[in-house]
Amino acid sequence: MIGLAQIQAFLEVARTGSFASASLRLSLRRSTVSARVRSLEEQLNVRLLQRTTRRVALTDEGRRYMERCEETIDRLTEAEAELTRSTNLSGTIRITVPIDMSKWQLAQMLGGFTDCHPSIQIDVSVTDETLDLVASNVDLALRGGAPGAVGLVARKLGEGDVAFYASPEYVATHLPAQILSSLSEHVVYDPALRLTRRAGAKARTGQVRTRNFELAKMLAIQSRGIAVLPKDICTREMLSGTLVQLVHDIPIPALPLYLVMPSRRHVPARIRAFIDFLTTRETRLSII
Repeated sequence: MIGLAQIQAFLEVARTGSFASASLRLSLRRSTVSARVRSLEEQLNVRLLQRTTRRVALTDEGRRYMERCEETIDRLTEAEAELTRSTNLSGTIRITVPIDMSKWQLAQMLGGFTDCHPSIQIDVSVTDETLDLVASNVDLALRGGAPGAVGLVARKLGEGDVAFYASPEYVATHLPAQILSSLSEHVVYDPALRLTRRAGAKARTGQVRTRNFELAKMLAIQSRGIAVLPKDICTREMLSGTLVQLVHDIPIPALPLYLVMPSRRHVPARIRAFIDFLTTRETRLSII
């Protein structure tokens, strides 16, 4: 008969991609974890994991079995919570956030939630890569601009205003009275792709291309061109006089921030609590 210990060992190996990592998380010997997974495969008569000297990967059967196991465990967790009526949530929440997101806001957000739920751990991956949430075992993603692949569940959390910025030296040389009437004469850095296709086609392409706000801002400060940036990220530079906001009539859509998850089905109580916290908290969230 298949035991919960075998399933737990398999899930940890599948989530971490490593028998060694799974053994550390379970506080078991690696040989014990390996034996439990092997026993599970023998009882199911199917290979769940592909093993090489460097890594462990799920087979198609293993991925399906993992999804079913997690659904079942989520249901058991929810049933236990309903029966005990406990508010002491526990477990791990895995999230991914973009590099340019304000770390001050992020720290406040995570600190506020963990203060309310001290038994919950949050693993944060900071990357601009659009991760496959299911394959990467990520519960939630905060994404700016676009939610990602079709089929994901996305909820808009907020948005930030965007404007054109340039250095005072660039303005003095190229833009009398800080008025931007045409993009055709300027190198424009648009890391979040806020310009419409028609407007963007008019701008000159510089030798440097980037999807990073901070680098685009530095290029503008060094008079390498004009940058399309969220207003929040330029407050300090505006006050110090290293950047100037340009006057223009070119439409720039605001930059949205989305909360993205793989599915609405079988969402654990801790994830639902985190989503509720994000969508009802008073502090405004933005991509930067």
